[in-house]
Amino acid sequence: MPPMITTRYPALVAAGAGAAMGLLVGRPAAAEPKAKVSIVTEPPGAKVYFNLKEDGEVCTTPCTVDAPIGETPLIIEAENRRSLFENLVVPRKPPRLIKLSYKLELAVGALVVEGGAGATIKIDGEPRGKAPARLDDVLAGAHRVAIERDGKALYDQFVEIEAGNELTVSAGQLAAAPPAPAAVATAAPTRHAPRATPGFAVAGALDLGFRRFRYSGNQTPATQRDDDEAGQVLAGPIIELWPTTLLGLDVLPGLAIYGRFEFGLNSQPVTLRDNVSTRTSLSTAWRSIEISARQRWTIPQTGTVEVGTGFTQDSYQFHGLGTDVGIVPDASYSAVRIGGRASLQFGDIEPYVAAENRIVISGGAMADRYSAGTSVNGVHAALGAVARFGPVEARAEYALTLYSWTFKPDAGDAGIASGGSDLIQNITLAVGYVY
Repeated sequence: MPPMITTRYPALVAAGAGAAMGLLVGRPAAAEPKAKVSIVTEPPGAKVYFNLKEDGEVCTTPCTVDAPIGETPLIIEAENRRSLFENLVVPRKPPRLIKLSYKLELAVGALVVEGGAGATIKIDGEPRGKAPARLDDVLAGAHRVAIERDGKALYDQFVEIEAGNELTVSAGQLAAAPPAPAAVATAAPTRHAPRATPGFAVAGALDLGFRRFRYSGNQTPATQRDDDEAGQVLAGPIIELWPTTLLGLDVLPGLAIYGRFEFGLNSQPVTLRDNVSTRTSLSTAWRSIEISARQRWTIPQTGTVEVGTGFTQDSYQFHGLGTDVGIVPDASYSAVRIGGRASLQFGDIEPYVAAENRIVISGGAMADRYSAGTSVNGVHAALGAVARFGPVEARAEYALTLYSWTFKPDAGDAGIASGGSDLIQNITLAVGYVY
C-alpha cells in the first residue's frame, strides 16, 4: 500500500487546488483592443459599414470610429456613387489616429444611340448632342430619352441606366412615349427626373386678395385715408409657350413666354367715415396682368432654376364720386419685373420659392396727387407647389407684394404725407393642361 500523504492545512490545499483548476479551465478574456479610425469621403455624407450591411450603419462621413485590431471588411455607400469595398487593416500597435480618405466615383453608365443621323438627343429634356452617339457619363437610374429631328420624335421612352453597363437605343424604334413602366418607377430613386420640356400650357386661376395701404407722416387725414381691403376675388387665364420646342429648335429648350390676365369678380362697396358724414358712393375691383420671358434650367433628379423679366400691371382702383375717389389710395402699378425661381422635384410634386424686384414705371392716380413729385418701387415673393397628374397640373401659391412710396407734397396739394406702403397678399389656386 503506498504511503498516505496528510497535511495539517486542508483549507490551504483546497484553495490551491481550486486555483490550479481555474488556470486549467481558463480565465475571462481581456477586452478586444481597438483603434481610432477617421474616415473622410468626397463627397461627404456617405454611409459606412463594417463586415456586413446587415450589421447596421457604423457612421456617416466625415466621422471617427473605433475599429478592431486586424482585418475588417469595410463598405462605403453614397447616393449616385459607386460603392466601395475593401479590407480595413489595423496593426497591433496602431498610431493614435488612423486617417482614411476616399473619393467616391459617380455611378454612371453608357447610353449608345444608333441611327437618326443629325437628330438631337435629349436626356430628361436637356440636349446631349447629335445622333448617332455614345454617352459614357449618364447617371445610373431612370431617365427619359428622346431623339428628335425637325420637330418629330424618332424615339421617346423611359429607360433604366445601370452603373457600369451600357444601354443601346435606336432612332425610330418608338415614336410616342408611353408612361414609365411600373418596374422602372419602382426602381427609380425618390427624386424623379423632371419631365421633358413641353410645348405649351394653359390654365385657369382663381385668386383671393388682401390689401393694406398705410400713409406715413399723414398730416391731412380728412383728405387721404389708410385703406384695408379683404376678400377680393380675381380669376383669369394663364398661358405659357415654349417657342423653341414648338419650332423644333435645339437652342434654349427652357425658354418660355408667360402671360397671365386676372380680373376682379366681386366689386366691393367702400364706406368712408368721418366725424360729420358717411360716404357710400365708392366700389373697388382689382386687375392684374403679366407678360414675361423666362429661361428655366433643369438639374437632373433634383429640380429647376429659373430667371425671367417682363411687364406687370397691378391695378387697385375705386369707382364713385370724384370727391370720394380723391380720399382713397387709388393706384395702378405698371412695372418691369426682374426675378427668379428655384424648385425641388419630389416625384410628381414640385415645391418652389420665387422672388423678384419691380421697377415701377407708373403708379397711376396716386402718383398725380403730389405736384412736387413721387417715387415708388416694389418687391414680390411667392411660395408654392405644383402637383402633376399626367398632363394635368395643379398649383397652390401664397404671394406677397409690397410697393413703397415716397411723396414730395407741395403747399397747394390736397394731401400732405411723406410716404406710404401698399402691402398686397394673394392666395392662388390654378389648374391647367400641359402639352
